Amino acid sequence: MRSRSSNTEGSAPKQFPRRSKFPSLQEVRHKGRDKDPSRETDGALPHPTSEKSHTGKGHQAEDLSRDDLLFLLSILEGELQARDEVIGILRAEKMDLALLEAQYGFVTPKKVLEALQRDAFQATSAPWQEDIYEKPMNELDKVIEKHKESHRRILEQLLMVEKSHRQTIMEMEEEKRKHKEYMEKSDEFINLLEQECERIQ
Repeated sequence: MRSRSSNTEGSAPKQFPRRSKFPSLQEVRHKGRDKDPSRETDGALPHPTSEKSHTGKGHQAEDLSRDDLLFLLSILEGELQARDEVIGILRAEKMDLALLEAQYGFVTPKKVLEALQRDAFQATSAPWQEDIYEKPMNELDKVIEKHKESHRRILEQLLMVEKSHRQTIMEMEEEKRKHKEYMEKSDEFINLLEQECERIQ
């Protein structure tokens, strides 16, 4: 047991080289140059201020490659095109509103009837003298008259039903009275018959 521990204590720990999980930027560039040797000439563009900053602060950032610059340039170009399209749309809307205001005198449809009357007057046609409230009021008066007429007819029907009901009640009372008289007469007749039977016996 002691021999094993002494061997383990005496032997120095082995140092395994630590490799990063992700490749470094230099390895990526080296592999890219091996695949495409033409990129060595137009690879990294020197930046005058980057070298000065690297000397003072160390290796903080790498120079942008040509592909990165082209990618950023394409993004900026797309942004400029989108801005130009928005400006064109806003100008078109502004021109439409200006044309409406110049043609009709207003932009929002708040005075459409006045605009139509003005156009008719400018076209030397007969002015529109019809009152827009006259026809609806006439129709409303007609509806009210029809409602009154229907109400009067319903009242007449109710009066007729009430009169018929009273007549029926009177007839039933009369029938009841006649039935009562008949029963009284029948009782008297039965009594007379009973008396006659007793007398005969």
